[in-house]
Amino acid sequence: MPPAIDPASSAPGPTGPDDAPARQVPPGPAPTPAVPARNGTIAWALGFLAYFPIPFVGLLIAGITQLVVGLRQRRYGALAAVNGVRAANWGLTQLCWPVLMALTMLIAVLTGSPSSSGNGMMFRPVMNVLVFTVLGLFFVVSLLEAVYAIVGTVMASKGRRVRLPVIPFLRAPRD
Repeated sequence: MPPAIDPASSAPGPTGPDDAPARQVPPGPAPTPAVPARNGTIAWALGFLAYFPIPFVGLLIAGITQLVVGLRQRRYGALAAVNGVRAANWGLTQLCWPVLMALTMLIAVLTGSPSSSGNGMMFRPVMNVLVFTVLGLFFVVSLLEAVYAIVGTVMASKGRRVRLPVIPFLRAPRD
């Protein structure tokens, strides 16, 4: 006797891999997208603000934002806190130079005398050397900012601890 044919299985229509029943979606909340690990990259990347098109203002903006954002990275713990505090220390380090330059210029002006032609100030010879040294160091810090912003951003984005030399004003949290 031939086997009985089920009328539901003999329904007309194509058969093949496209006719597979739809996958059942499990009940519950939808999966949340993965959040990238916080590693302090943003604090280092903000160093590029130093190249704001107004001279000297860019370094001030970069130093202040790296300080603020770097310290805010502490809330994310671990690598973000360490890299953030290191970026904040670099922000404070680069903020020292404009302050040092302003103090040097102020002392130079206060100790100088008007020029004989009436066109400016005559600095004492020691102040000339000091003013040009501080200005030269300021430009060195500007170049270092580019290097530190690139290296710090790349190292932090790879999930590595940034170990660039900075003045350690602030301590990183302990691991």
